[in-house]
Amino acid sequence: MKKTLFLFIGYCLLLTGCMATHTENNPAGQGSRQPVLRVGISADARPMAFHDRGRIAGLEADFAKGLAEYTHRRLVFVELPWSRQIPALLAGKTDIIMSAMTITRARDYQISFSKPYMVTGQIALVRLRDVSKFGDGLTDLLSPVIKVGTVDATTGDLLILRNKAKGAVLHFKDADHGVQALFDRTIDAFVYDLPMNFYLGAKYADKGLVPVTVPLSREYLAWGVRKDDQKLIHAANAYLKNLHDSGKLQQMIIHWIPFYQSVYNSR
Repeated sequence: MKKTLFLFIGYCLLLTGCMATHTENNPAGQGSRQPVLRVGISADARPMAFHDRGRIAGLEADFAKGLAEYTHRRLVFVELPWSRQIPALLAGKTDIIMSAMTITRARDYQISFSKPYMVTGQIALVRLRDVSKFGDGLTDLLSPVIKVGTVDATTGDLLILRNKAKGAVLHFKDADHGVQALFDRTIDAFVYDLPMNFYLGAKYADKGLVPVTVPLSREYLAWGVRKDDQKLIHAANAYLKNLHDSGKLQQMIIHWIPFYQSVYNSR
């Protein structure tokens, strides 16, 4: 645990994004002859996508920049709340969702997914003094004496609901509210995506929060495209294959999530 905590404390984010940003109600692409790649993104999930000095940065931002270059398009980020990602894509307001989206059966009915670029899962963020209570993973979280927090409408939220937690379950609109609930002792554990909870563990290590390094699920992250846009899905898969074959894919992931290889070593 000490070694893992040391890695968290030493973890930092260096790169920044560098492309135009718009909102759902202020779409881009007008007045330029170069084709536009409109990337739907929710920039509230470090280290995958976040704001840094007025720009969007993170692993997904780097992927988006690379895909735009690969397809010879001008990159435009369309910032959206998470709940609006799929509706905006289906309405033609974006071309692709690149925002740490997990492949699920329900989403697969609505949109097409690229090949997965990363194996991930849900983990719990807890107070350091309580970490010994959660060594058995999901079983411990479902205990009637444990109060669990999740971000509403995420795969972590679905995981806890599907497994019928016996204790109180609180739903938050974002991770910041989940972290505050841990500080306030309103909840005992905050269940969220692995990359984000490891980042939060690094950020708040000096305040007594730590991720439990026992994955609660095994999930796959991919990019979402409209089912009728086969040209873009093929291009995204070809770009991803190039990254994988060159070894750059793993390098990019480990740059932003240094602990990734040791947690999901089977990849």
